[in-house]
Amino acid sequence: MDARTLIHRYLLGEATEAEVQKLDRLMAEDKGLRREYVQAAAMDTGLREVAFERAAEPVSIPSSKANSSQASMLLWVGVLASIAALLVFTVVSVSVPNNPDPVATLASGENAAWESSLPTTPGSELSPGVMKLISGIATIRFDSGAEVVLEAPAQLMLISRMRGKLIDGAAMVSVPEPAVGFVLETPSGYVVDHGTRFAVNVAGDGKASDFEVIEGEISVHLSSTGEEVRLTDQQSASIAKEKLVTFEGNIPERTLDQSNQVIRIGSGGRATSVVRNNNRRKRLHPDMLMVKRTETGTQDRRSFFSFDLSEVDWNQVTTARLRLNLIPSGIGFANRLPKSNRFGVYGLTNEAKRNWSMDSLWADAPAPEDGLLLGTFEIPRSRQRGVFGIEGDELLNFLKTHGDEPITLILVRETGQVEGEGPGLVHAFASDSHPESAGPVLEFGIQ
Repeated sequence: MDARTLIHRYLLGEATEAEVQKLDRLMAEDKGLRREYVQAAAMDTGLREVAFERAAEPVSIPSSKANSSQASMLLWVGVLASIAALLVFTVVSVSVPNNPDPVATLASGENAAWESSLPTTPGSELSPGVMKLISGIATIRFDSGAEVVLEAPAQLMLISRMRGKLIDGAAMVSVPEPAVGFVLETPSGYVVDHGTRFAVNVAGDGKASDFEVIEGEISVHLSSTGEEVRLTDQQSASIAKEKLVTFEGNIPERTLDQSNQVIRIGSGGRATSVVRNNNRRKRLHPDMLMVKRTETGTQDRRSFFSFDLSEVDWNQVTTARLRLNLIPSGIGFANRLPKSNRFGVYGLTNEAKRNWSMDSLWADAPAPEDGLLLGTFEIPRSRQRGVFGIEGDELLNFLKTHGDEPITLILVRETGQVEGEGPGLVHAFASDSHPESAGPVLEFGIQ
């Protein structure tokens, strides 16, 4: 079954649990497919909003005693769904604009740090896409009036003015009367609001979702079976392992899930930078790992750091990620850079450079030509804070292959400055001695 058919079946509520898992996996691997899903869901929701205006209660499958008006309503909604599917697969590819209309606004942020291609400045309009909140709290106000307060770490997919998806994390949702019918999806189900305030929490592995009514009424739906429950004040529900369970009062506190653990290894202070003119005292700072690339190159910078992985049990490791904390350097101007800047991480393979010094000069220090490219990441020129890095099989395989002795990773900026004279921005990432942010960390998922 191809991806478009899976999207079609999911939006119609016909997808099995296996099909939902397959669609999630395909979207995680394909950015274009995620965009197509957002566009399809937005169009589907637009038609469903008409249904919400026509019927105060969600349509359910009529029983044998259902009257003809109920059957007619079900048929009418089925027609709408068919139209939605037709539009999705015949019109969306040629009619959806490259810059879709905003569906929400970032109302506020409290010490918020993001990983997102969408704007992260309070007051910014937000188009369909995914907002990943790394730290802090943020309030997103949908154009329908529904308000979602995210608590980090969390990921929220913006689908339409009346629909979102909490991929993981915790959120408090407030829905005024004009936005009644707002839908918030989770990986295992979805909730339809009937005028209320409610809380949602999705476990990081995406297998469990908790719903709690603060005041008002919601309906919670289990995607795999279509089962539905209505919750009112002080009632709760939980979806886990394809089961929907309700509670009077708060949901019992969960025990810690020990099945998916993470171990983190820092560089232990073995992290430094070099500058091409070798003026370390004036151009480098011990709290920062600096990178810069220009046409002339006299003040170019690159950084490198090492990790001792001798204690890692590679038989248990399933994933690997390098995490870097971006911080302001206070040097140069962002307007001298392209709108998006690409950074590369290389694994050192040149044995002659393995015993580098913390006071290395440019010519003696590890460089990209001394290693293998393990991954790249992008940073908008407007961003000077946040968590970035690389992950994937290339990084994991390199670490496994070379982890019997300290490994060195090299960080460079691969994009230069725009045309013109003037000092461009020096990007900086925290070193281990930074007073507020953590230095480079390798994060391993283990069985």
